[in-house]
Amino acid sequence: MVCATGAGDIYSVDQFKSAQVHLEFNLPPMPDQKGQRRANSGFYLHGRYELQILDGIDNPTYANGMIGALYNQAPPLVNAAKPAGEWQTYDAIFHAPKCDADGRVVERATITALLNGVLVQDHVVVSDAADQERRRDQGRGICDPGSIKLQDHSGFPNAPHTVMKFRNIWFRPLD
Repeated sequence: MVCATGAGDIYSVDQFKSAQVHLEFNLPPMPDQKGQRRANSGFYLHGRYELQILDGIDNPTYANGMIGALYNQAPPLVNAAKPAGEWQTYDAIFHAPKCDADGRVVERATITALLNGVLVQDHVVVSDAADQERRRDQGRGICDPGSIKLQDHSGFPNAPHTVMKFRNIWFRPLD
């Protein structure tokens, strides 16, 4: 699957709660760009929680915005990036939040992620603030099933033309 800037976000038809998820991606070489403008995308679990996709070789950026980060929440344990142009993999174990009968979160979501076979997120608890913010954005209950989302990062001013490649995407429900 190829997604160019402006194509829009891609969502899986199937939805899940807790799951093991696999994604392969290939970043375009963009040596003329720096930081968040260089091959930026996102791999969203449950349509809400972003594992950052970004060129991580010789491309300084903020810690919780680099490849392998749980975006804006947890920096990766290590930079396990491969050079742009090579296929890379994310493998994630996602445990969905649990809610009581009134829809209040009683157990927060957790994410464990491997980037190119290297542990980058180790059973990270997703912040309540992120849960609440995304719940407003998504218009569905935080404990409802969610999709895999692949981000088109064209929503910021003067976004560079970026062509992302994805393949071999699958999930296995853990509920």
